[in-house]
Amino acid sequence: MHNGMGCMQNEGVPSSGYSEIRRLMETGEPVCITFETEEGDVKKRLHGTMPFQKSVPEEKTAGEERNELSGKSGFLFCELVQKARMGEKFRISGQSCSPGDYVLGLSEKSPAEYYLRSGRYSNKQDAEKAALSLPRLKRKFHSIVIEPLSVNRDIFDVLILFLKPERAMRVVQANAYSGGKRTVMDTMGAASICGDCTVFALEQGIGLSFGCKGSRKHSGYKDFEVPLGIAFEKIKEIEEGLSKIPETTE
Repeated sequence: MHNGMGCMQNEGVPSSGYSEIRRLMETGEPVCITFETEEGDVKKRLHGTMPFQKSVPEEKTAGEERNELSGKSGFLFCELVQKARMGEKFRISGQSCSPGDYVLGLSEKSPAEYYLRSGRYSNKQDAEKAALSLPRLKRKFHSIVIEPLSVNRDIFDVLILFLKPERAMRVVQANAYSGGKRTVMDTMGAASICGDCTVFALEQGIGLSFGCKGSRKHSGYKDFEVPLGIAFEKIKEIEEGLSKIPETTE
């Protein structure tokens, strides 16, 4: 668990680090996901103790600030991630995908019936089994900040990238650089951005996915791109590994 000490030096300053990770992406930026918890009047990271710097302009009234901090977005989580990839920033308390709500812990309603109606599974039992296998965020949070890495204050929970397979391979190799460990891939082509790359990555360190029908249809990342999530606690290790492993032979 990150103890916040490393963040203190960068408090209030947009991140300028992680050059090796940044250059993996050819289009847009890596996207930071921060689950803000609420303890008294202080917003904090889900996995840390450093207060998150408010991004609400000072000229906004208190009422307007509350709306921005607690609003449910009309977009899907995966759509918001793509928008953040291209430079936008959001703070939300909800989004508009029912399976995403279940994965992010915003709803207890299983997506099994939805999955069955969509024709993704052969029968009700298989759809229910698939829904039960989805990663789920069990911890409570107040809001989710979704923003490009360039504006983040080096305080986040998960970093999401969209990579060509060769670039994703380099992350796997960087993960093995210290310790020779294998990267576990656990996916079934459903809830890829919210589940595989956010919740699974948050709990396991890295979440590598081939995407899912919903995120590819609605958020529009390229057919040749694979999404990948890295937990904050893994970032420095991956950055160091990337700087040390040999380049891929063309």
